[in-house]
Amino acid sequence: MQAKISALYLKKLGFEGQFLPTLEHLKTLLNLHVQTIPFGNLSSFLGEEVSLASDVLVQKLLIENREGYCLEHSTLTRIALTELGYEAYNVLGRVYYQSSPITTPVRTHLVTLVRIDQHLFLYDPGFGGMTPTTVLSLDQVGETQQTPLEPFRFVELEQSGLDATVLTDMTYMLQVYLHNEWINVYAINPQQHIADADTLIANWYISTSPESLFTQHLMLFTANNDVRMTLKDRVLRIHGKGQSDKQELSTFEAFEHVIKTVFRINISQQQLKEAWAKLALNP
Repeated sequence: MQAKISALYLKKLGFEGQFLPTLEHLKTLLNLHVQTIPFGNLSSFLGEEVSLASDVLVQKLLIENREGYCLEHSTLTRIALTELGYEAYNVLGRVYYQSSPITTPVRTHLVTLVRIDQHLFLYDPGFGGMTPTTVLSLDQVGETQQTPLEPFRFVELEQSGLDATVLTDMTYMLQVYLHNEWINVYAINPQQHIADADTLIANWYISTSPESLFTQHLMLFTANNDVRMTLKDRVLRIHGKGQSDKQELSTFEAFEHVIKTVFRINISQQQLKEAWAKLALNP
């Protein structure tokens, strides 16, 4: 199965033509990825096991048309990109988006970094609602980098506005420009290579801890070059160029329609009913 992952990945994304491990093709892959493989946590929300085994990830994300969160997306992409000829590796970051922690957050956000001709790039299809929809350069720290949607940038930690005590072992903060200000997203250390055991521990916490957002709330995301579409529990939001819409899903039929048509997730009727029932317990 391992040797076929890259071919299945290209097929899933709909990449056409001869593939070469170039920066332009890397950008194309990420743009296709966020439109094709949805972010989401139906598995952990339903209390199901979340595996990072490569054969399971291939079956779930590339064949069954299911969703996954960062640890699943970035484990799969690191394997696929390596097979495609890139120098790719994973690091774990700390998340600061929509929070102002007083202690250092757990390292739970897995990203893929890719080195091309001694230049380092972020390839991250799995952050959810604020996922960058194109590759970002780590050589352009402090510079605004435009994506098909919002501008992003990496900055030195002292520019994050956070105290050093909550930024342990990190090097750069990723920020997004929203509502006329730069917002912290997550911090990474490109030199902090990880072992497989590190991802297993992060995955265990994310998918099983009662304190994890991924066991408490349902979160889904997909995007195209014009809009982001996110579902948080029963609220669907669509944000994009000159467009902003919010809709609360009040019936199971509306919920099912959104799951299957907006996020294009192939999931059983029983699992959908279980998810809706759990949402009803947490209005």
